Amino acid sequence: MGQVLYILLGWLVTVTGAYALGRMLWSRLDIPCTREESISFSFLLGAAAYSLVIFFLGIFHLYYRGIFLGLPALLLVAAWRMGALTLPAERFAPLPRWLRWSVGVVGGLFGLLYLSNALAPEVSPDGSTYHLGLVARYYRERGMVPVHTNLYAALSQGIEMLFVSAFSIGRHSAAAMVHCTFLFLLPWMMLNWARRRGMPIPGVAAALLVFLAPVAGIDGVSAYIDLAAATVVFAVFALLDRWDETREGNLLLVIGALAGFSYAVKYTLALSLPFAMGWVFWRERKLRPVLVVAVCAAVFIAPWMMRNAIWWNNPVAPLFNAWFPNPYVHQWFEKEYKLSMATYGLRSLWAIPFEVTFRGANLAGRLGPVFLLAPLALLSLRHAVGRRLLLAWVVFTATYFTNIGTRFLLPGLPFLALALAMLPWPRLVLAGVAVHALLSWPDSIKFYGDKYGWRLDKIVWREALRVKSEEAFLSALVPTYPITRLIDAQVPAGRRVYSFQQLAEAYCSPEIVVAFQSAKGEVLAHSIHNALREDRKPTVQVRYTFSARPLAQVRVAVNRDWPDARWSVHEMRIFHKGAELPRSPHWRVHADSAGEQAVLAFDNSPATRWLADVPWRKGDGLSMDLGSPLTVDEVVLEMSPDQPWDGILLEGIPEAKIERRVVPPPLGLRRAAMEELLARNVQYIAAEAGEYWYADLQNRSDSWGIEEVGTRGYMRLYRILANHEIQKIRK
Repeated sequence: MGQVLYILLGWLVTVTGAYALGRMLWSRLDIPCTREESISFSFLLGAAAYSLVIFFLGIFHLYYRGIFLGLPALLLVAAWRMGALTLPAERFAPLPRWLRWSVGVVGGLFGLLYLSNALAPEVSPDGSTYHLGLVARYYRERGMVPVHTNLYAALSQGIEMLFVSAFSIGRHSAAAMVHCTFLFLLPWMMLNWARRRGMPIPGVAAALLVFLAPVAGIDGVSAYIDLAAATVVFAVFALLDRWDETREGNLLLVIGALAGFSYAVKYTLALSLPFAMGWVFWRERKLRPVLVVAVCAAVFIAPWMMRNAIWWNNPVAPLFNAWFPNPYVHQWFEKEYKLSMATYGLRSLWAIPFEVTFRGANLAGRLGPVFLLAPLALLSLRHAVGRRLLLAWVVFTATYFTNIGTRFLLPGLPFLALALAMLPWPRLVLAGVAVHALLSWPDSIKFYGDKYGWRLDKIVWREALRVKSEEAFLSALVPTYPITRLIDAQVPAGRRVYSFQQLAEAYCSPEIVVAFQSAKGEVLAHSIHNALREDRKPTVQVRYTFSARPLAQVRVAVNRDWPDARWSVHEMRIFHKGAELPRSPHWRVHADSAGEQAVLAFDNSPATRWLADVPWRKGDGLSMDLGSPLTVDEVVLEMSPDQPWDGILLEGIPEAKIERRVVPPPLGLRRAAMEELLARNVQYIAAEAGEYWYADLQNRSDSWGIEEVGTRGYMRLYRILANHEIQKIRK
């Protein structure tokens, strides 16, 4: 029970700090509103400001529990002394009693489901990996640090900043409780907006459509950010709508702040800023109010862009790497990642409606079958407010097809739900909500949804109150949790673990280098592939022979375009009279693509290869500058058999004779791959039973130069032996 108190304390101090700071800011603006609106907008404004404060605490390495306990207390006292905690007297008219009882029963039942799961140990896929994995690392490091082995660390992390505060006291579940706060806040804000519009029944209906949606529930009780994202963008819309009525100048300050915070929460919400600026300009036709919105937004956007420009050489990392080339994320990976997120393996995008409403497996979650009626929302176009709602839905769903997971529909869902609830048949709307509630309860989902769909199963008070073992709960629901506990116990501080899949790194201290999460991880993955796959081994030599001549530079270049493939070179060597010229530290290597990795073609390691970061482009080359002319009569490229060798020419020597030879693969490729890991400060490997190299690691551990540390579930942990350890064993 003591652990639960820490969880609640971590949640409480975080929301208190945000609310107190928000009340101080909101009260200074003197914006007329109801008590309900004042509470919700104050919290969101405070969450934006408090997140920014935590950002700068991280920059100055001030992440200490005492600060996260003391700062909210100071803010609360300051707000009290300013009189900012006094709320407006004006309130919305109460809802009809029958409606209050109905909402209370349904909302209360689902509220228990949500609160119990939020309090329970954090088991969500992304929450237990990178969301809280990064939060935990920042707290261990006492501040934000560049994590170049994890591309997710480059994303804006506005909500994660709030997680840091909660995590410092209550750990993982406290962070999930912070996100759960937004799950409860969003429907309340939707209702407040509808009541101001004189639409209480549509407001209740829409709020419940969102609140009860299965994907909203599972996402909102996890250490994710999507419900927070939806809440912030809805607040921007509601404030713009309010400003449109009152033209209260101070509202523009809050609109700008929350539009900027939208970017800090999630890149795809950057649309909030042009949406807000466009709205204000359309209604005012003046530049000054638009600039007010832009400047306020910049306060919350600029710190993240500056951090990324300094740490990642890319202000919008990990995206747009073609615009901002850097050594941390490959352009080719970005292209493949975007394609993967845009398809999720679906054969046709026409499957999306059924997937996001019924099945819930392929796209990770479901909205509920009632949302198949979404086209009826078009009937709201007959009203001006309906047109505004659908415009907002279009804007905030515009980026959906870049990632078609169900939860990425959440930012636009409030607008769609409100438009749908405006149907001219209120009884039919309420009946639809009742059906939605019935179909959204976990026991009902089992009858129509895929059993592997992401959803909540039941009220879990025993787990929430830690009556049931946390270890057993996590081991049962987080497949990689057991291996991370072994890693935490066996891997010394400062050591790294390599894995081809994400692990539950939120529950261990050593750094996990995941193959696909960084350029460094990809290079190591290629070394392993080069050792195991026949089509990747350097078994092809392309020889360019010519009459001896002095050369100050040797350059090879492709002579064709090939948009679906990249070219690579394992090793480039130069010869004179059959003898390879010894490499000098004064030589300089260069490549027109992935230039920082050109050295891999000149490192004498059979396990590495230079790999272009873009498709074959005529004229792209790989070269080495010899400093001063050296006599050369032969250039050799060592390549893999998957490369079209005849598409690469030796520049400046058109008469060079080209010959292709097939040679045996070098000996010791497996060990050479492990030495590449050691050279990059990776000393351990976590391998899953389903991975193609799992059996090879086990059966040929001597060839790899590894020793097994332990097995947990379907994963094994290996330690990579240093060369002197191998020699000692062999003796």
